[in-house]
Amino acid sequence: MVHGLAQKPNVWLVGDVEHVDFTEAVALVRATANVGSGLPEVVLVAQSRPGVVGRQEWMRLRRNAPLAGFVSLVGSWCEGETRTGQPAAGIERKLWYEFPLWWRRQLDVRSSGRCPEWVNSADGRSVARTGSLAGQRVAIAADAWDTAAAISDVVVDAGGKAIWTARGDVSVEDCTVGIWDGAQLSEREAAQLTMFCGELKRQHAAVIALLDFPRRDRHEAARATGAETVLGKPYANADLVEAIRLSRVAPPQATEAA
Repeated sequence: MVHGLAQKPNVWLVGDVEHVDFTEAVALVRATANVGSGLPEVVLVAQSRPGVVGRQEWMRLRRNAPLAGFVSLVGSWCEGETRTGQPAAGIERKLWYEFPLWWRRQLDVRSSGRCPEWVNSADGRSVARTGSLAGQRVAIAADAWDTAAAISDVVVDAGGKAIWTARGDVSVEDCTVGIWDGAQLSEREAAQLTMFCGELKRQHAAVIALLDFPRRDRHEAARATGAETVLGKPYANADLVEAIRLSRVAPPQATEAA
């Protein structure tokens, strides 16, 4: 159980916190936490590239904050770190585009009296909890059936209803949210996403785009097509549910004067 729930968590921000990849994440933490004051509940370590914070620095932080949870906030150049590098063991690791949704979800968990995911379980893993999607009708635009089925399972398990359509088909009706599954957002994919966002906007529904390890330029390009939220794959199921739950209804398009 987490105590002192009325208070913001104490957070230490260290590492490459001024890097452009982390602008949104750092601003969110500064707005919702007590940064740099007192003993930390969580230490947020920003790394734009592998090795920005070295082993000796990790050891020093652990000595100075032995009871804190640790979260590694990593940038685009750290995407392959888990395969080819040596990321710090036993630490929650979040890519820059994953962090904002994850952080908001942890604050909700904490405010309800439960342990956020930076408090590791006894075996070194953290347990993610999903929210409720009751009343949500989610259009899933995906060309592969197994991909659509996996997303549908997440939606249905959280209480929502899923409707599958191919990426090039925008004939979906009466949806509250759309999920569009892509790869690297090629020119053809960008055109498909633009069409999908246009149709969902007509229904006043927001769109979540799923991309393969998006760099910042691909993230911005997806947003430019009309997608409200961009998540990288692989994603945490709880983060996808949170993105659906928090999706805002798109405002109606202005009607041009005759």
